[in-house]
Amino acid sequence: MAVGSVTSGGAGRPCSHRLTLEPDPGAARRARRFVRESLAAAGRPEWVDAGELAVSELVTNAALHARTTVEVGVEVHPDHARVEVRDFNLTQPSQRHYGQQATTGRGMALVASVSSGCGTTSLPDGKVVWFELRTPDHEPSEEDLLAAWDEEQWDVADGFTARAADGDRPEPDASPRRVQLVGIPPTLWLAAREHHDALLRELTLYLATHAEPVVDLAAVEGARQSFSNAVLAAAEQARRTAPDPVRLSGLPVALEAVDLDLQLPPWTGPAAAALQDALDAAEELARQGLLLALPGQAEVVAVRDWVCEQVQSQLQGAPARAWQGARHERFEIPGHELAPEAAAALEEALTAVREAAVRSGRGFVAIDAGSRVLAVDDALAAALGWEVAELVGRRVVAIIPPALREAHVAGFSRHLGTGESRVLGAPLVLPVLHADGREIPCGFLIERRPTAAGHWLYLAWIEPVGA
Repeated sequence: MAVGSVTSGGAGRPCSHRLTLEPDPGAARRARRFVRESLAAAGRPEWVDAGELAVSELVTNAALHARTTVEVGVEVHPDHARVEVRDFNLTQPSQRHYGQQATTGRGMALVASVSSGCGTTSLPDGKVVWFELRTPDHEPSEEDLLAAWDEEQWDVADGFTARAADGDRPEPDASPRRVQLVGIPPTLWLAAREHHDALLRELTLYLATHAEPVVDLAAVEGARQSFSNAVLAAAEQARRTAPDPVRLSGLPVALEAVDLDLQLPPWTGPAAAALQDALDAAEELARQGLLLALPGQAEVVAVRDWVCEQVQSQLQGAPARAWQGARHERFEIPGHELAPEAAAALEEALTAVREAAVRSGRGFVAIDAGSRVLAVDDALAAALGWEVAELVGRRVVAIIPPALREAHVAGFSRHLGTGESRVLGAPLVLPVLHADGREIPCGFLIERRPTAAGHWLYLAWIEPVGA
């Protein structure tokens, strides 16, 4: 539903347009059309592209996180236009430290890069996020655009990490209850939360044009504000206060686990279930290739399930159960089969890898983006105590020492979401897990190769040290 109004400007006065939107998945689409029509009517078509892009970002943020009515205002002056997006949630944008290529955490950076100025204004009953458009004196250089995209200038978690609307929460028996999260893995949770943010954002955009799946976005935001953000804060605090981590060949190991004691109202139980349902739906869409985000690593899915289930069960009176870690053998089993076209493309790429391995005499392990082992040469498998047929099809964590698994999963998950990596192309020496439990120091060189179907093949050339 949308309600609009127009105030015509007299001589020298701006023309003002206003639109009221409900916080549903179609809000961003209606806001884009509103800004496009407002600027076109004022004879400023050159500002339309930037205006549509920026307002879409802000209204998507408000619909996803603020969960209140959204008001969009456009004022067109002779030399500039000002667009304001108002919501009625008091929480201000909060900083995040996601990577340069992350698909989330870049909302205001995007707005800054396409506008001549932007900012926020606090109000007694909410806030206004605004941006201005004007014709520049000169075309922006690459340096200008990169400066506007500066991570430290506008590094926010897609805008508003805000509480759910009060009307979305049940009122009876709202007294807080104790929930203990024992043994939270900070390194893994930070990667998991970044992945959650990307999935939920992609899901919200998907729902703007699709009726299914049905998810309760208000409850999802309530869960994020009530306990997910608390876990995030604990993980970030652990990262900031930890001593310099022990490093292997320049790679940090996972931070020590932390415990968190929360006081949560009963409505967070259903909210936790809604968050699980939404993320499960998004994971399925990602597996089908319908989102930009990739499916989560098994450990990333498991740690968010553990947090959500602990909230639900403890609010029902069950005792706390500590995180069991990523060492369990269940994480060595892939969660879903490869699509036929992906499998065929990867197998084609592996042909060249096998030929190169024969020529060089080096051992190799090849995996896909799901960490599934696609191929391993005979000599390396034997050196690690495996039959080739036993190792192929498992996840690569089967040969990663348990103490390094969470750091590996977190790093690989972040790489898949942002493109960043500290290890690609860098010579490394790391321990590899033998089938009998021994750790064998090995030299590594890791690379990735594209396939014809647009997927990535990850290739580790491995040689036991002293071999």
